Amino acid sequence: MLHDYVRGLNTSVLNNSAAYGYSVTITATFAVLNVSLGSPSVFDVMMFVVGAIAAFSIIDLAASRGFKKRLRGDPPEVVVLGSAIGFMSATAGVGSAALLAAVLEAGVTWPLGSLVASALYVLVLAAEITLAARIDPGDVEKRGRRGG
Repeated sequence: MLHDYVRGLNTSVLNNSAAYGYSVTITATFAVLNVSLGSPSVFDVMMFVVGAIAAFSIIDLAASRGFKKRLRGDPPEVVVLGSAIGFMSATAGVGSAALLAAVLEAGVTWPLGSLVASALYVLVLAAEITLAARIDPGDVEKRGRRGG
């Protein structure tokens, strides 16, 4: 029974680590903008959503070379390790929103804050995952072939 639980825990971590970090980042970004700019209007919230999605769309477009190249990622163990050391990606995203809120008007900060925070999260996380792959890529590959 414990073995099954641990396997379920492994699956949960493997399937959620990067998304969890982004969820924390975008939620904290919204909170920082709300504290800095005041309560958003419904339009501001919609623009926040547009900015966040635009960041992913732009990065997806670039990474896939115009959606012509199939995207391939690192082994799940590398992604989990990269996400586990993901403090920089989350703080870069949230910090960028705080900086933008300090220097820009609210109308542009809601969409731009979520766009920049999302883009920085993805780009810095990619660096963290690259670092994780370099820690001991041979060991990660062996573990991946053995299935855990």
